[in-house]
Amino acid sequence: MSDSVAYHWRRSPRAKSLQVRITPWQGVEIVVPRHVSRERARAFVARHRQWIRNTWTRMREQMVDADLTLPRNFELRALGEHWNVHYRTRNGALTRVTAGDSTLTVHHDGRSERRVREALRRWLIERARGYFTEYLPHICTATGFSFKKLQIRGQTSRWGSCSSRKTLSLNYKLLFLEPELVRYLVIHELAHTRQLDHSPRFWRLVEEFEPRCRELDEELGESWRDVPAWVEIR
Repeated sequence: MSDSVAYHWRRSPRAKSLQVRITPWQGVEIVVPRHVSRERARAFVARHRQWIRNTWTRMREQMVDADLTLPRNFELRALGEHWNVHYRTRNGALTRVTAGDSTLTVHHDGRSERRVREALRRWLIERARGYFTEYLPHICTATGFSFKKLQIRGQTSRWGSCSSRKTLSLNYKLLFLEPELVRYLVIHELAHTRQLDHSPRFWRLVEEFEPRCRELDEELGESWRDVPAWVEIR
């Protein structure tokens, strides 16, 4: 594995099989089930080494072409919203975002793009919190699932998760994806409130409410490229 790749292991008590997760910002993550030995995991990586390198290289090439500048506009496909972004500079101004009709105004002192990106991410998190707080009850009514608590996070390699206590953690970056992918992800995580693993029983449960779940799951894995670069860089 090239030294330029951020490459690490993660033990997962929920994972049922070895998995490779690759994102251009965090590198290569090998998810190892609790019962799988390190030797078996290393053999798995060796068998897939060329695919990992090819995928990593392709993602890094996409990053080179990515626009890292502060956005002038962006689209939240999940919500069907298009936002223009204006920047208002004033000495001593606290970095904050105010929203009008389809326009965000970022107030800042002109000294730190990092703080501007942080302010925009905070706005996205709150927008996601408001959206999913309203959206989840509709999906629960349609499916019969229920959950106890909602968290909005900014995971770098996961779109969502569900704990044994029925706490859903959803990634605010889902707002950049197509509605059908968001719906599938929500159903997927809600299904974990009944079946925590990814056994055949779990997939039958998901398929009951989303017949295209396997296809959408594969598409979701490729959807990190739809998240703008300015969202990810720190």
